Amino acid sequence: MKTLIELLHHTSYPILFFIGLGIRLIVGMRQFNRRGLGGLQHFSNYFVGLITLSVEWALKWIALILMLWGLIGWLFK
Repeated sequence: MKTLIELLHHTSYPILFFIGLGIRLIVGMRQFNRRGLGGLQHFSNYFVGLITLSVEWALKWIALILMLWGLIGWLFK
C-alpha cells in the first residue's frame, strides 16, 4: 500500500485527472451496455448484480477522488 501512495504522489496532476476520467468512462460504458430494452440492468442472479454494483460504486468514488485531486492540484499548483 505504501508504494501505491508513493506512486500517486509522484504522478503529475493531469495524469491523475485523466486516470480518474478513464475509470469513470469505463464503468459508465459497462453500465450502459448492460441495459436491456426497458432500460433496466440485467444480471444472471442477485448476488452477481450485488457484487457488480458494489464494485462499480467503489470504482466511481475512487475515480471521483482521483479527478478532484488531479483537478485541484492542477489548478492550484
